[in-house]
Amino acid sequence: MRTVFHVSTPEDVRVVVAKVSNLLADETVEMDAVAVVLDNGEAITRLHADSDLADDLRGLLGEGVELKACSNAARHPDVSEENLLEGVEVVSSGVGELTRLQDAGYAYIRL
Repeated sequence: MRTVFHVSTPEDVRVVVAKVSNLLADETVEMDAVAVVLDNGEAITRLHADSDLADDLRGLLGEGVELKACSNAARHPDVSEENLLEGVEVVSSGVGELTRLQDAGYAYIRL
């Protein structure tokens, strides 16, 4: 199975870390791929290497979770693409990426 989580608020970045970790730990679900798409500039700042969630997010990246940031939201004044965690992908648009992933068979979960 494949799942994409849609995150639109900075508060939900902490929630998605817990939800994805729970999903990956659930031995009754065979996961082929997990992606997280962030489409809010303030939320994307949580993907910075100096964020309080950086270690948790690095752990998810190490588990093969794809972290994707919307390029439109990345224009937020507090976002620095240079400071994003290594492995974060900046995509053309969050809604476009969500559409592509759902078309590819990903289950959609909005936080």
